[in-house]
Amino acid sequence: MKELFGQRLREQRQNQGLTMEQLAEKANLSTNFIGAIERGLKEPSLSTLISILNALEPDFSLPVG
Repeated sequence: MKELFGQRLREQRQNQGLTMEQLAEKANLSTNFIGAIERGLKEPSLSTLISILNALEPDFSLPVG
């Protein structure tokens, strides 16, 4: 699940034309942490997930199933 979420996060970030640095700044997180999430190495907490989703456009959809 971490890998799938990370892949979807990267796709959404790139679709919006954001760099990892820009997303990290908007979400108040480190670039390294965003990269680790995108690679499936880290799993964000609920509060971190909310920060990331708020930094992205509201149409971001989580993978289901």
